[in-house]
Amino acid sequence: MSDDRIVMKMITANRNPIPSSFNGDLSLYGINLFLMTAMTFLGLMLACRQASRIWAQRNYDHPLDPVSLYRCITFLAALAVFLRCGAEALLLWGWSPTDVEVTKRVVMAKRWIDPLAVWCGILWMTIVMLGEPGIEHQLRKAPLPVDMWSRWPTLVRALGVLVLSMVMAFAAVILR
Repeated sequence: MSDDRIVMKMITANRNPIPSSFNGDLSLYGINLFLMTAMTFLGLMLACRQASRIWAQRNYDHPLDPVSLYRCITFLAALAVFLRCGAEALLLWGWSPTDVEVTKRVVMAKRWIDPLAVWCGILWMTIVMLGEPGIEHQLRKAPLPVDMWSRWPTLVRALGVLVLSMVMAFAAVILR
């Protein structure tokens, strides 16, 4: 049996409006929908933030400076979260046993996106392993206390994304 027919059978065998892997549990589906949607947007926000910082500082920072490595690590980790959670959110939002063609395309997109997310993770972990001794050495030279409390207002936008994602997921579960 071809992959195409297997996917069609998987989708149409269960007329439930949610994927069969949730075993009909709407609350579990809602939690996954909420978290995957929220983390998609939060990962994208952080990846864009780091990309803009990398671009803005490209004339000042050497690619092997500890700050450049930190930005690259954070960018790749955020990109991996964005791609992986985005692929899963796409599947959860796009699941429709009544429209098999759309669901097949969503499943295929997820199959293509997941390896990209894994490669971002591999690159991120490689840079951590290779750059860790130099980064730690630099961090121990002049230990300065980090004032994280003054940065709390920057989390307001992230909190807004969480609340909006929760409302969207709750509405989607109720309306299914």
